[in-house]
Amino acid sequence: MPTLTLPTGATVACAETGNGIPVVLVHGSPGEGRSWGRVARHLGDGLRLLMPDLPGYGQSTPLPDATTPAERTADMADAVSAVIRACGAPVYLCGHSYGGNVALHAAAANPAIVRGCVLLEPVFFRALALAGDTTTLQAATTYFSDYIARVQAGEPEVIRRMVDFWFGDGAYARLPPPVQQFLAGAAGRNALDVAGSMAETLSREALAALSAPVVVGYGSASPPVVPAIARALAGILPNARIAAIDRATHGMLDSHPEQVAGLIRQLCAGATPD
Repeated sequence: MPTLTLPTGATVACAETGNGIPVVLVHGSPGEGRSWGRVARHLGDGLRLLMPDLPGYGQSTPLPDATTPAERTADMADAVSAVIRACGAPVYLCGHSYGGNVALHAAAANPAIVRGCVLLEPVFFRALALAGDTTTLQAATTYFSDYIARVQAGEPEVIRRMVDFWFGDGAYARLPPPVQQFLAGAAGRNALDVAGSMAETLSREALAALSAPVVVGYGSASPPVVPAIARALAGILPNARIAAIDRATHGMLDSHPEQVAGLIRQLCAGATPD
């Protein structure tokens, strides 16, 4: 499944490896399907791994310029839904960061063929609103609205604020220069994704209808908003549990790939290909 063409004519690039139970891995922002490379190496046999590039990333067609923040995540999820439906069998769905939001939307759109989800630090601020956690939500809204405004104003290296928020003070400065350059160049797209995550309208009813098991994973060293979102989601989804990864931060795909892979394999345990 190297490339899918959507009804709109847009294309979705998707790397694939392995055989067995389909597992769709959705990357965060900014990123590409290859972000899952280290985790994939620890997943072993018996799984068919599909790692799409979200629209506007890697080799996939961007969303139309007219896409509004409120539409963005659901439209991203349409691309993931196409990958899910092309598998020809029920799938497991995993998403990291903004990819967790996209995965959640895709699961809600395909409840009959999603066997379960692993959501790793989803930036699903909507859960805070639904749970009535206005204090945490307001603090996040203030911080990320300021970030979006700075990106739109063209502030150099403003992506530093995003990286240091999620990975800890000084994290951006410790990155290799090529990674810093990639992130700085992707700040505009990242700001669109952040705006999308702040404008989601997925309903409590749609979330409550997801009966498949969901694991909401987060790093024990991540900022307080992360476990707050995990708790809020676990209180809304009917079959969810929370899993903390010791000493991990938002960069868990790279720093703790074995533990992340363990959560995915545990969810898939006992399943047999259809």
